[in-house]
Amino acid sequence: MEIRAIVLAAGKGTRMNSALPKCAHKIIDKAMVEYVVDSLKAININEIISVVGYKREILEEILNGKTKFAYQEQQLGTAHAVLSAEKQLKEHNGLTLIAIGDMPLISSNTYAQLIAHHIEQKADLTALTTNHPVPYGYGRIVRDHNQSILRIVEEKDCTPEEREITEINSSVYLVDNKKLFESLLEIKNNNAQSEYYLTDIVELFREKNYKLSAFKAADYQELSGANDKLQLSKMETYLQEKIIEKHLLAGVTIHNPQTVVIGVSAEIEAESTLLPGSIVIGTSKIEKGAIIGPYSEIDNSHIGKGSTIKYSRIKDSIIGDNKNIGPYIYIENDKNKF
Repeated sequence: MEIRAIVLAAGKGTRMNSALPKCAHKIIDKAMVEYVVDSLKAININEIISVVGYKREILEEILNGKTKFAYQEQQLGTAHAVLSAEKQLKEHNGLTLIAIGDMPLISSNTYAQLIAHHIEQKADLTALTTNHPVPYGYGRIVRDHNQSILRIVEEKDCTPEEREITEINSSVYLVDNKKLFESLLEIKNNNAQSEYYLTDIVELFREKNYKLSAFKAADYQELSGANDKLQLSKMETYLQEKIIEKHLLAGVTIHNPQTVVIGVSAEIEAESTLLPGSIVIGTSKIEKGAIIGPYSEIDNSHIGKGSTIKYSRIKDSIIGDNKNIGPYIYIENDKNKF
């Protein structure tokens, strides 16, 4: 079955207090939206359409070669954003996965589990949900006495009772593509924000007797979004802790890890060492026995076995085996195994 994806990334992100579009803000060394697209590409989605709007040229540069693009000229809500991709997708059969560009922590494994659940349940629409200890700001999943989904209610439209619900909507859905685009135009904007909410599609599908389902993610932090820089910072801390834990358990020595930065795509072999103040980002590779630091930055570079990089910066370069670099050396664009 063919599966395509729409990544919603058109928002300005006013609460970021920044000229950058919301989804272009970085976590460690990649824009939020890039994490989303990379996770989708890891599960071999047939086609990805990123919906961009505010300062779209920035996002188009970040995602150049990774996705196709649709343009949302006016910010009229999430249903309107999905409709922006209608020309590219409406004639296709199969499924459409709707992902959110400012939810970078959702893993490829969670997306894969969502797809497997949807297919197993033979659903027409599956919502990705989780139980969140602090559900404020998120849409709530309202179920009936049989635990079937009735509707999704946005925070601003919740009754006091609905605000007590802890199962939250991630705004990520897997939907039958034909039924999705047939139903989008039926969504109204009679809500507190006068926007076309994609969440309303749940009630529409229910009225049409389409099968609804929900897949509940185990880790609520994966489904956290970033609406301001405080939330962005907390998200970065969570991700960095996971990355450092992975490398420690794999045999990498990391001294004073709270001072160390490691990008999600960096490869570090066992028995290498990162000293305080080390930064290893991009697609860098650190081979066995190498010592990085103290206070060195390795950016998109390859460091050979047994080499030491001390108080230096290496960018877009290759350092051979058993080399001693530093202190205070800057090497850039050198592929000759310096």
